[in-house]
Amino acid sequence: MSAAARWSEESLTRAVQKMWTARAVSTRSGKHMQAIESLIINHVLDVTGDFPLTILQGDKATIPGFYRPRKNWDIIGVHGERLVFAVEVKSQDAKKLGNNANNRNEEAVGSATDLRQVYANEILGKGDSWFPWLGYIFILEDDERRAATRDSAQKVDAAFPLDPIYGERPSYARRYHVLCERLLETKLYDGVSFMICPPSTDGRITHPDEGTGIRFSDFMQSLDERLDEYRKLVS
Repeated sequence: MSAAARWSEESLTRAVQKMWTARAVSTRSGKHMQAIESLIINHVLDVTGDFPLTILQGDKATIPGFYRPRKNWDIIGVHGERLVFAVEVKSQDAKKLGNNANNRNEEAVGSATDLRQVYANEILGKGDSWFPWLGYIFILEDDERRAATRDSAQKVDAAFPLDPIYGERPSYARRYHVLCERLLETKLYDGVSFMICPPSTDGRITHPDEGTGIRFSDFMQSLDERLDEYRKLVS
């Protein structure tokens, strides 16, 4: 299995642009993320070749929970009765940032924590040394008025000061950037990607600075390496 990239920045940009177009119509069906999910799935199928890995989406990508009966991930890879990987793909437009920001944080932390308890309590993976690779992608709308540059948190009297990493009045872009870095640093997820992109046909994706480990290329490289490790394990 090769770890060579089967995607490009151009194909990623097109997928994100398609996501914004579909999101403008509706988010209720969950299909607005289809272009990005397809990019990941096609890459996985390409690098795994004839290896019998089953990719599931939608309702079929449902696995048992620990703190809840079940959890529906966006993409899962299954080999036999073993969960090989699971991915969440989320986006946020600028209009509802104030309502959804904390929910997105809690959702990301909760999904990975729940799955790790599923394995710790042997609801899945009983007697198995393999733990699935977990991935998280977050795409934020680039909107100067609301998302990427505005100081979105007003200074308030509080019992304790904020963690200095956020600054005194962190923008939503800064909050999500820190979230994604820490999801990776604390090993809740094995691969994380944070992107900022305007909802336009000519919009370009902004990635975090090099070295943060949360660029899309970092995400895909980590997934490739884990897939390669799994194939060697079962061969």
